[in-house]
Amino acid sequence: MESGKNYRNDANTGVNFYELKTQLADLGFNEPIVIDQLRNFVLSHERAFPEIRLSRPAGEIDANFTLYFGRDVPGHYELSYFECSVSDLREPDSRRMQYFQPDVTAADALRLLRLDQMQHQNKPDPFLPLAKLEIKQQILLLKTNKIMNTQNLDFLKKSLLNLGFGEQVNAALEKNMDNKLPEFSLPAKHEFNQKKVDYTLHFKAGENQEMYFFNKFDATLQKGKEKEQNQTFYITKGNGVTAKEAFNLMEGRAVHKQLFNKDGDKYQAWLQLDNENIKPGGNKEIKRFGENYGYNLEEVISGKGIKELGNYESEENLMRSLKKGNLQQITVERNGEEKKYFISASPQYKTVDLYDHQMKKIKREELLKPESKQTQVKKQSEQQKEDAPAKKQSRKNKMGV
Repeated sequence: MESGKNYRNDANTGVNFYELKTQLADLGFNEPIVIDQLRNFVLSHERAFPEIRLSRPAGEIDANFTLYFGRDVPGHYELSYFECSVSDLREPDSRRMQYFQPDVTAADALRLLRLDQMQHQNKPDPFLPLAKLEIKQQILLLKTNKIMNTQNLDFLKKSLLNLGFGEQVNAALEKNMDNKLPEFSLPAKHEFNQKKVDYTLHFKAGENQEMYFFNKFDATLQKGKEKEQNQTFYITKGNGVTAKEAFNLMEGRAVHKQLFNKDGDKYQAWLQLDNENIKPGGNKEIKRFGENYGYNLEEVISGKGIKELGNYESEENLMRSLKKGNLQQITVERNGEEKKYFISASPQYKTVDLYDHQMKKIKREELLKPESKQTQVKKQSEQQKEDAPAKKQSRKNKMGV
């Protein structure tokens, strides 16, 4: 024992020390420094309301504990409550603190504060000591919220990926969701056909801030040094116009999309910005050409000598690209010659727009006029010549039998 200390050696004091030592060990406070401080004040009876301070690393954070003791009616020391505080992972200069009843373990206290510092929920009064049952309820609630937040974050990341924004805002998205901001916006960028597009993605929390929603994004297309075009596109249930499709729409082309009406029912329609109708905020109205409008892209381009329609895979790729609003290169075979063009869908006029290799618009009649009868007769004649040897060989085989 330390010199200069007047320790009491009566049996009750020894029992008091042993019981407190066992209780603290059961709660997870069994460091030598704790035992030494406990022995000093229990056996000496020098302090009426002693306390024990303890610091320990807890993974990526540091934890500080202060154990507060009092005396019961017989004069024995007892653990009244303890305080736990941890450093914030995101803000190292700040700490989260809470008082706990003596039936709460150090591990559960740390577990609660770890979960709590990652979620900005309505926190209990830090100076009102929490009991074991309250801790379990709080931990269950925070774990449930954490699972929901993770699922919400994963859904938003998947939506952004499907909408063509990749992973460029994922880190900022997660940080803003953790901070429980009621709404926030994130910048994104893309470049298509050597043209830059700036986006602002808007996120908003639902009721009680339990979930976040990606509601819309603003797109700005640079058109020259001083000109730019702005348009807002809305997202429903994680679906809507993609980043590339927004660019194509702002370039004046049409996009084919699956949409939802007010009742949540799906429908198919071609979309195109209306240059003649501009809203007060600068947004152009979006024209919709539904299935009943009678535009059939496949019928418009079939029978025009387009080489890409010659097999299933290339035809599927061509149609998919045109429905996304892209300018798509095609090869047209006419009178034994091949020519390269670019086309895009034009649902309003139930046709396609035609461009040369310099992307200059040309008369669509050059493509849309059907092949001449002379060309068709020539193709039939060539096909017959190709089939002739096979037919002759077939006759020889029959004669040989």
